Amino acid sequence: MLTKKRVIATLLSILIMVIIFSLCHHIFAIHPDYPIEFMDEGWDVTINTENYKNIKMSEIFTVMDSKLKHGDVIFMSKTLPDLGKIPFPAISFRSRYTTLECFIDGELIYKYGLTMYREDKFIGKMMHFITLPNYYAGKQITFKMLAEENDAFTVLEGPSLGSTPELRMNFINSHLFIIAAGMALFVFGIVFLMLSLLFVTAIPDIAVQLYSSLMCINLGAWLLSYYNVLSLFVYAPLETQIEYFTLYLIVPFCYIILYCIQKPEKKKLFFAFFIISSLIPFFQFILHFSFNIHLRATLPMYHVDCVVGFIVVIYYTINSIRKKNISSAGMIQMIGLFIFTIAEFIHLIVYILGPQRAQITSLTAKVTIAGGCLFFVICQIAYYLLYITKTFAQRQEYASLSRLAYADGLTNLSNRAKSDKALMDLNKAKTDYCIISIDLNGLKPINDKYGHLSGDKYIKDFAKVLTNTFEELGLCARIGGDEFLVIIEDASDLDIEALIGRMNSALSVMNALYPEYQRSVASGYAYKHECPDKDSHEVYLLADQRMYENKRRMHEELGIALRV
Repeated sequence: MLTKKRVIATLLSILIMVIIFSLCHHIFAIHPDYPIEFMDEGWDVTINTENYKNIKMSEIFTVMDSKLKHGDVIFMSKTLPDLGKIPFPAISFRSRYTTLECFIDGELIYKYGLTMYREDKFIGKMMHFITLPNYYAGKQITFKMLAEENDAFTVLEGPSLGSTPELRMNFINSHLFIIAAGMALFVFGIVFLMLSLLFVTAIPDIAVQLYSSLMCINLGAWLLSYYNVLSLFVYAPLETQIEYFTLYLIVPFCYIILYCIQKPEKKKLFFAFFIISSLIPFFQFILHFSFNIHLRATLPMYHVDCVVGFIVVIYYTINSIRKKNISSAGMIQMIGLFIFTIAEFIHLIVYILGPQRAQITSLTAKVTIAGGCLFFVICQIAYYLLYITKTFAQRQEYASLSRLAYADGLTNLSNRAKSDKALMDLNKAKTDYCIISIDLNGLKPINDKYGHLSGDKYIKDFAKVLTNTFEELGLCARIGGDEFLVIIEDASDLDIEALIGRMNSALSVMNALYPEYQRSVASGYAYKHECPDKDSHEVYLLADQRMYENKRRMHEELGIALRV
C-alpha cells in the first residue's frame, strides 16, 4: 500500500510539472514575422596583438594560446548581412566578465561596463540587446571587450541579428526549459515556504520541508540568473552577483536537508562538514565586498566544497538504501537530493573541463542541470503529497484511538476516563464551575422485565436528552451503568435548576410518546464556591450526595426501596 501511495504521489508530481511546462510552451511559443540571423561564423578576431581570420565565435578557444588575463583586449569584427526591412533592428549578444563596446563602421553605438572596469568593480555576465541603425546592412560591426577577470571566457555564443521584440522572444524561447524550471522552483519554494511557516508549530518534522522550500527558491534564483534570464523579467543589475551568491549557498543547504532526513549518528563530524561548508561562502562574500577579491576568483573554493558535499551525499544515499534506516517519504527526498547532486557534479565537470574537452552541447548542459533541479522539486512535491497523506491517516488513527479511550461505546458520550481528566483540569480553573451528578431511575427493573436491549435503549434515550440540554454548555459523560455527570466550567450566569427542569420535561415528553416504561432521573449539583479551598473531587462528592438525597425522596414518594 505504501509503495502504491509513493507511485501515485510521484505521478501526481510529474503531472504537475508537465502542466507547468505545457503552459509555458503555449505562452512563450513564437512564430517570428521577420527573419533572425544567427551570426556565429566569419568573425575576424584580434586578441591583444594577435589576429585571426574567419573564426567561429563559439570555437574561439581553438585560436587562444593561453587563458585570458585581466586587461586583455579583444576585438571581433564582421560584416552585417541584409535581412531586408525589419522594424527596430538590433543585435543580441552575451558578454562574459568583460566590458563591451559596439561600433558600426567605427562609430560607437553602445558601451557597457567601462566605469566598473576603471574602478576595478566586478563585471559579470550580461545579455545585451543593442539597437542598430536602420541602414545597418553591409556595414561592419565591431565588438571591443576588456577582460576584467582572469580566464574571462573560452567560448562565446554567437550574436543574433533581427527585430528587437523578436530577439527577446527568441531568447526566451531558446531558454524555455530553464525559465519553466526556474519559475517552478521559485513558485513551489515560496508557496510551500508559506505553508511550512503557517504550520511550523502544528506539524512535527516540518523542518526538512522548510529548508527544502528555501533551497528551491535559491535554486530557482540561481538557475534564472546563471543563464541571464532573470534580468528579462526584473531589473537585476547585480544578476551575476545573485548567481554566485545563490550558487555558494547550494552546498550548505544540501547539508541541512541531509541532516533533517538522516539524523546522522556521528553528529560532531557531520556538523564539522556543515560548519566548514557554511564558512566558505561567508569567507567568499567577505573577500568580495570588503577586499574586492571578486566572487569568480574564489570559485575553486566552491568546487572543492561541492566535491566533498557530493561524496557525503553519495555515502548517505548508499547507506540508506543498504540499511533502509529512513522512512519511504525520507527516501523520496534522499533520491531527489542525490539526483540533483549528480546533475550539479556533471555541471561542475563540464565547467572545469570546458565544452571543448567535455564534448557537451549547450542544450545538453541546460537539460542536465535544469533536469536535476526539476527532479529535486518533483521529489519535494511527491514528499509533500505522501507526507500529507500519511499525516492525515495518522490523525484519523489518533482521533479513532482517542475516541476509543475517552468515549462511551453505548452512548458516544465521554467516559469515566475523560470525566476524571476534566475533573483534574478543574483544579486549575478560576471560574465558578458547576458539577451535576445524575442517576437513572428504574434501570434494573427494565433490564429484568424487558431485557438488556430495552435497558440499553433507555440509556441511549436519556443520553440524547442529556446531550440536547447540556452539550453546548459543558462536558456530558457516562461514568457508570446508570450514572452520568455534567461539568460546566463557568456556571455563574446559568440557571441550573431551569436546565434540569428542561431535561426532566424532555423525559416526560418521551414518556408520553413511548409509554412502554417510565423514564426519570435523580440529580444533584454543586458549585465551586460551595467548597472553598477544596478540589473538584470534593465538589463532585457534594453533588453526588445531593443526587442521592433527591433519589431517596423520589423513591419515598413512590414507595420504592432505595437500591444502594
